[in-house]
Amino acid sequence: VRAAAAPMCATNKKRARDADAGPSSEPFSKHPAGAAQKPLPKSATILQRVVHALRARGEASSAPAIVKAVAQGGYTDGAKVRKAIKAGVTAGALKTSAESAAKFWVGGEPIPEAAAGPAVATEELSPGDAGGSPVAKGDAVAIDYTLSLLATGEKVEAGKKFCFTVGGGDVIKGMDAGVVGMRLGGQRRVQVPWQLGYGKRGSGPGVPPCSDLVFRIKLVRHEVG
Repeated sequence: VRAAAAPMCATNKKRARDADAGPSSEPFSKHPAGAAQKPLPKSATILQRVVHALRARGEASSAPAIVKAVAQGGYTDGAKVRKAIKAGVTAGALKTSAESAAKFWVGGEPIPEAAAGPAVATEELSPGDAGGSPVAKGDAVAIDYTLSLLATGEKVEAGKKFCFTVGGGDVIKGMDAGVVGMRLGGQRRVQVPWQLGYGKRGSGPGVPPCSDLVFRIKLVRHEVG
């Protein structure tokens, strides 16, 4: 529980060289964020590489993230990529996110919503004391629990009157989230994705890497923080 593109004609070559320092005068075709894209031609401008990288990432991104993504595509001059980003914003080929002026997306396209991160799933087995205060971050709690692997149902751990402070970093994130809202005497089944459990390392021989977990929890003590 504890944390542990076709060849260009000669008349277009100069325009392509100029575009390396800034946006192309030709509009970019709209493309769903995160969808499969055609490979970039060797003649692609830096700005086209930026747009391609953004669409592949599927989210508004910072300049360092864009530089890294473009480099993964084979173009490693970060200074020129940053220059192209700035020029793209000026020309309207790129835009900044409403949430942060330091994040960029393709101009003329809606900024994709951030994907929801992993979360615990809870099932109330017994509601507990209806008149009691629900557990919140900063509260001290004690629980009885059993821990099983979701994939096999194998029970790997159990504890009685296990004490911790919610949100204090004493336990895995999934346990913190799993007890929030419980009331004294209440019981829950809490399913924890591996990202909020023991992660890629696992925990000892009982919990392999990337294991989704299932806790059965009873709240036996609660002190409001």
